[in-house]
Amino acid sequence: MWSVPHGRRHTGRGRGVLGRVEYRRAQNRRSANWEGTMSDQFSGYAPQAGGYPADGGRPSYGQQWDAPAAQPSAQSLQGFVAALPPDADVVRPSEDFLTYAEGRMPAALVSLWREHGVGFYGDQRVAVLDPGAWMQVLQTWLGPDVTSVPIVATSFGHLYHYDQVGGQDRIQCLDPHFQSNTVVSNDLVEFFEEHLPGSGSHVSDLEGPRGGARQKLGRLETDEIYYFVPMLALGGTVSPDALAKGPGQEHLTQIHRSVGQTRG
Repeated sequence: MWSVPHGRRHTGRGRGVLGRVEYRRAQNRRSANWEGTMSDQFSGYAPQAGGYPADGGRPSYGQQWDAPAAQPSAQSLQGFVAALPPDADVVRPSEDFLTYAEGRMPAALVSLWREHGVGFYGDQRVAVLDPGAWMQVLQTWLGPDVTSVPIVATSFGHLYHYDQVGGQDRIQCLDPHFQSNTVVSNDLVEFFEEHLPGSGSHVSDLEGPRGGARQKLGRLETDEIYYFVPMLALGGTVSPDALAKGPGQEHLTQIHRSVGQTRG
């Protein structure tokens, strides 16, 4: 079992990291007021739709990949650490946590947990997650049989989760605000080293909103995220006046519940 730093334990469900994922994709639900409502400070943040372009040679959700996954070296995420250094309050997981992860998760990720820890990186731009603390959120959104594991979240709660399909890495991004789940990489090292620090990621898109949120609301506490009220999933708009913050797991679960009630 995951032995997590803050005394929480994973329930044991969803432990089959390398199995085939069968889950419900949330429908895309975008605010009609998204374009044209953002302040200059918030420009550039927009939903990332559709995964990789059809002509880009990258896989989209649901594809199977035949190429065997390369085993990353223990030092292969140093570029990520250099681009988004661990914050001072990261926590090194317990030995039980690390022992359980070895052989179940990529060596590069286990090495990151062991050498640096879980918590905020890049001055709270992202959080490297304790999977046990966020697994219930993933099961709420994608079903109890989901076999992927949450590994990273943005400061606004975009939840990246990892599994393998046909021996190949797959990293997907659950965007709760716009009800989408998209493959963003088929290589864990590339995800950390290139995607997260890159100009096309949610991390880059959220630089303006994150700056505004920090000025208005201050820094985040452990497992907190920023968000907007009313919820974007229910027609809210991206505006400095709409900013709020709170427990990330609770808010993502609330979005799922609220959208379900609206559709019901």
